[in-house]
Amino acid sequence: MRAFVLRNVVLRRILNKILLCFALVVPVSFAGEPGIERDMSYVSDGLPDQRMDVYWPENAPSAAILFIHGGSLQESGERRSSPVYRDVCRPFADAGLACATIDYRLAPRYQWPAMPNDVASALSKLRALVAKHGGDPQQLFLFGHSSGCHLAAVLATNRTYLELVGLKPSDLAGVIAMGCTLDRYDAALRGITVDQIRKSFEGDREEVATYGTPENWMSANPARYVGHHVPPTLVLVARSERFMPPVLEQGARFVRLLLEFGVPAELEIVPGTHINSVSSMGQPGNLAFKAILEFVQKKQLPVKSD
Repeated sequence: MRAFVLRNVVLRRILNKILLCFALVVPVSFAGEPGIERDMSYVSDGLPDQRMDVYWPENAPSAAILFIHGGSLQESGERRSSPVYRDVCRPFADAGLACATIDYRLAPRYQWPAMPNDVASALSKLRALVAKHGGDPQQLFLFGHSSGCHLAAVLATNRTYLELVGLKPSDLAGVIAMGCTLDRYDAALRGITVDQIRKSFEGDREEVATYGTPENWMSANPARYVGHHVPPTLVLVARSERFMPPVLEQGARFVRLLLEFGVPAELEIVPGTHINSVSSMGQPGNLAFKAILEFVQKKQLPVKSD
């Protein structure tokens, strides 16, 4: 009996060693979920906020999407794991695309431009990963919702942030801007002066914690940097958010500016509210997902010069 027990112990040890060797040879980085690499740092020695989850399709990705969550750029807001955003990437991976969803540094602990700098770093990391997985790094799309929409538009228009990581807007195949205002000059059009904007920064306000100065707030204006260099752009507006704030008005003006520069751009109104228009992305027949997939599958070619 003792010999039998010892023999079983030895066999178990041998089996465990075989399994360990197999684990070392075959990367197991999907945290129990096939096709998902979780909590990957996108900068060297990254902070807990500088992490992303990457969803991979079964085969080499036909394109890749970097998703940027909303939440007003505030620590009290949303994260990639929040219920509204946690499943955004799944339908894209099911459709053959790679999709990364990121966290990034937020106010008040960090101020602008920490947020766009982090998105640029995540984009650089995803670009390298796509190439390693057999995808085309030139077929890379930025997709943001709410304040993440604003960040996506800022990176696509203002070259500064991508240049810090050795990239340029022409390294993007396209931008999907969903659910945000896109032109802060709207204040001037409504008769609000720069002095009034400066005065609004007096006191303990969310804008002060995020941007520090009214000049930073005004400079974080995607419409200010529109030009021939901007990648093809899709603006999505939920039906219930068309007018207050003026998401539809500013989105239409932004698209018109792009078209005047010869940049392919379009705007679509999709069903739902600001929140459920994105949280329901994976539901059958979802029109927002359909519009994004059609935009990506056009295989947009990056613009040739910046």
